[in-house]
Amino acid sequence: MNLKQKLKESALELGIELTQKNLDQLWVFKDFLKEYNEKVNLTAIKEDEDIVIKHFLDSLTVLPYVDGKVIDIGTGPGFPGIVLKIVKPCLDITLLDARGKKVKFLEEAAELLNLENITCIHGRAEEISSQKGFSQAFDCAVSRAVGSFENLAKWCLPFVKEDGQFIAMKGPNYEEELEEGKRALRRHGGAEISVQSLTLPQTNLARNLIIIKKSRVL
Repeated sequence: MNLKQKLKESALELGIELTQKNLDQLWVFKDFLKEYNEKVNLTAIKEDEDIVIKHFLDSLTVLPYVDGKVIDIGTGPGFPGIVLKIVKPCLDITLLDARGKKVKFLEEAAELLNLENITCIHGRAEEISSQKGFSQAFDCAVSRAVGSFENLAKWCLPFVKEDGQFIAMKGPNYEEELEEGKRALRRHGGAEISVQSLTLPQTNLARNLIIIKKSRVL
């Protein structure tokens, strides 16, 4: 089985049907990422299969839970944001990262892929979130970035409108960290917390999506 077919079948196990256009765009993105990564350190994941599984497939796990206006906080080289935009073009995506070199890559990748309604922002979440046009402006915030829930609460929930949600993408052993962060999540407007646990198809990699609904605007 070739790698495109493996991704297509794995995505189907997640309930996501990838079109040929989706696959072609993802492969253009993969090749551009690898080429750019030779001159700018974007990711330690460099092999094709690892990029496809640990970046692309992992990013797709959150797709069923996002809609409307979405901000990807600490997106790095575009995960999950660019993958979500490729597969669900109707999303209005904002990609936020504190590293200018990564944001430049994102801008070039979005242009290469002819992606519309996608915005790349260079800045720190705790500073950008209070600005007009960003504060409480998004239906959903997602973050695959490493960080404690206490930090993620103050970095991510201020972007989310009332009745919107913040989704933290975590690996295994998140429970203690979540328990320690619940007070901070509630302080920043988080109310209902639910967890979607899964294993990446055709792997033994555990993933957990911690979905926090925002109950009030602060």
